[in-house]
Amino acid sequence: MSKKTNRREFLKILGTVSAGAVFAPNVFAQTRRKKTCVVIGSGLSGLAAALKLKNAGWDVTVLEARSRIGGRVFSHTMPDSGGLICELGAEWIGESHERIKELCAEFEIPIQKHQFDDYLLQNGRVSRPGTWDFSPQAKAAWEKMIAGYEKLTTLQKNRLDRIDWWTHLSDIGFTRDDLLLRDLADSTDFGESIRHVSAYSALAEYAESSPKNEMDYKMTGGNSRLVEEFVKRIGEENVRTGIKVTEVNQRAGIVTVKAGDESFRADACVCTAPVASLRKIKFNPPLPAAQAEAAQKLTYARIIKNSVLYEERFWKDENFSMVSDTTSHYYFHSTQAQPGKQGILTAYAVGEKADVLASQDDPRRMNIIARDLTDFHQNAPQLARGIASYAWQRDEFTEGAYALYKPGQWFGIRPVLARPHGKVMFAGEHIADWQGFMEGAINTGEDAAANLIK
Repeated sequence: MSKKTNRREFLKILGTVSAGAVFAPNVFAQTRRKKTCVVIGSGLSGLAAALKLKNAGWDVTVLEARSRIGGRVFSHTMPDSGGLICELGAEWIGESHERIKELCAEFEIPIQKHQFDDYLLQNGRVSRPGTWDFSPQAKAAWEKMIAGYEKLTTLQKNRLDRIDWWTHLSDIGFTRDDLLLRDLADSTDFGESIRHVSAYSALAEYAESSPKNEMDYKMTGGNSRLVEEFVKRIGEENVRTGIKVTEVNQRAGIVTVKAGDESFRADACVCTAPVASLRKIKFNPPLPAAQAEAAQKLTYARIIKNSVLYEERFWKDENFSMVSDTTSHYYFHSTQAQPGKQGILTAYAVGEKADVLASQDDPRRMNIIARDLTDFHQNAPQLARGIASYAWQRDEFTEGAYALYKPGQWFGIRPVLARPHGKVMFAGEHIADWQGFMEGAINTGEDAAANLIK
């Protein structure tokens, strides 16, 4: 059974398919006073948990270390562009992402197509969509592998988890050229070379994804609209920013969360902190050794998003994207269906390429990114007008864009990180089935809340 099927069934069991207070009567049957919960983190997992608890009659307090709400959802309006919007954080809603689409409908946030057809820029040569592909033997091996995914035994899944994606593809017949091309394309999904990715996590991603690999939609007006709608319903007064949690103490059935000179007492806690922040929190009693070790082992992908404003949309195609072997790596059109002559191409670079670009100042970075396009359009550098970049590997709270599961870690440490610790529940994209997506963050937040409510 696929992880998507498991997710749907799990949601039905927990009652999280709707945002209603399914379990509220049980809560109030046990006590007259309202239950209370402190939620650590105001990303989508934290906000989803807080809203579900609030709808069930709980009092919630959300603590956010950043000065803004939303975590890795980070819409940006480009200056001097006439209001063009790009995403410096989470980007896509997938065709299979049922819960986030339900929430957008409930919150009356329109979603629009955000799909692409990939050009390829390799060794200075530009190939149009549909004119480049993998070898016949690689395509045959791929189809056989995907067809056999549902039949994998637990033993086979664990074996796949213990090797990397590059090695597995090589073993089933991909040529060197196929592997190099696959690395260029797939590394944009995982944030690092496929030599560092669990083969099982990669196979599950592709076997269960939509034809466009869950790069299907975005929210009209920016993904931060979802954050704003969550906060309206939770209540702005219940969300505190600039609050860095340092301790989580449990004693006599009460959880006390400390942040600086402030303490917050509650019946329970939902911790949605990414592991870079989780490791800085002192738990009393301490996290079990296996859970603490898992948090030490998990790393996050190095990704920098560079949105460059151009005077004109020289790429012509509304659904333009391009995989490249340049430092800028992957380009895609960020202003689909947005009016105006100007447009934004985002360069999405991963791994060492992301570190190289992160080390440059804005003018130099913009020049590199526009110059990398000259084989596609020779006047690209002259048309560049401005840049907005965010290097997630330099973010002090995440130290990366999203979790990177290396060989042996999908089954080895992901389930361990998800285990409750007393009255502390954990959530976040890093423990989600739809790992790395907004959908996964929301799912885990609602699951954590449901586990407290039931």
